[in-house]
Amino acid sequence: MMRFVPGTGLMVLLAAFMAGCASTSGSGNYDQNYDFGSVKRVAVVAVEGASAVNREAAQNQIASMFNQQLLGKGYSPVERSQIKAVMDEQKFAQSDVTRASGAAQLGKILNVDTAVILNVPQYGQLMEMSAKMVDVESARIIWSANGSAKTGAGLNEKAGAFLGAVGGAVGGHQMNDTGGAVVGGAAGAAGGAVAGEAMTPQRQEQAAKLVKKLSESLPGSSGATGS
Repeated sequence: MMRFVPGTGLMVLLAAFMAGCASTSGSGNYDQNYDFGSVKRVAVVAVEGASAVNREAAQNQIASMFNQQLLGKGYSPVERSQIKAVMDEQKFAQSDVTRASGAAQLGKILNVDTAVILNVPQYGQLMEMSAKMVDVESARIIWSANGSAKTGAGLNEKAGAFLGAVGGAVGGHQMNDTGGAVVGGAAGAAGGAVAGEAMTPQRQEQAAKLVKKLSESLPGSSGATGS
């Protein structure tokens, strides 16, 4: 005889609701008179924005995501560590390369064709991002894009606690132990809340989707195998 497990329907519905809250949008424009096919080496020289993005680990992760998109379009991105080493050696401040002129100057030293500036002003349940590609010889912006990615991650802490409580309670009921249901529910709620606060993997996925969306409007180099 099939037995109904309390709460499982709510768990499924809540998970589906959270997944449905996610969305990504973006658009961009490029200089149609510029020869992107001649561009080979590119450097993501700046990643700035909200306080969380100003941490080196987050900057490196976002820059790496963008480098993956550049590779897919036939460009040869410069490693983040190499860019940082040159900035330290030449005493470039982060604020120096957030402008087209500074990015172009650093790009010349790095011996690249173009430099990319990324800005993430909003970094949370709603993530916003803009990108600019600068020709290092003229300091002209040849491509720009902006977009946003929304996720249901903001519900994670409460949802994690709720799902943990339901899961713990269900476990207790399956043992035919009312006390176990209560204890399991409390423990599940606490554990679920902690799990809900662990946002890093979701932020990474959110940023990766946004970077990919923005990159759709970037023309490929002559070395591109697709797009």
